[in-house]
Amino acid sequence: MYSKRWGIETKYGELKRKHETENFSGRLMDNVKQDFFATMTVANMLASFVREAERKAAKERSGSGNKYEYKVNVNHVVGVYKELIIGVIIEERLRVRSRLMRELIDCMKRRVTPIRPGREVARKTCPRKARFHHNHKSNC
Repeated sequence: MYSKRWGIETKYGELKRKHETENFSGRLMDNVKQDFFATMTVANMLASFVREAERKAAKERSGSGNKYEYKVNVNHVVGVYKELIIGVIIEERLRVRSRLMRELIDCMKRRVTPIRPGREVARKTCPRKARFHHNHKSNC
């Protein structure tokens, strides 16, 4: 059952760690809601741009004889383009906004990583003294 949830779990991890969903600019309820919905909007727009960039990258790389298929590096996208997407959102002129979106997608399609099927990394077993990691313990 856990393998069925893996995509959802990794998306939550991306939202919490890469997009810093829990990093709020204020303590009032309105500030928290505003930050949360702004982060979700940016995350959804980046996901849409990533999908378009992957489609374009796959189209360009088809028939090139590469050993692996490639996907857009989401770490790089979130780290670099998260700030640039704000410029796309606030731009009022439609032509300039369209040009910025195309440039953003073109930059994303150049930042790709190979998909290596069947890749497994040997895990090091480390005997822990505590049963649970201290970051995941309950507050009660």
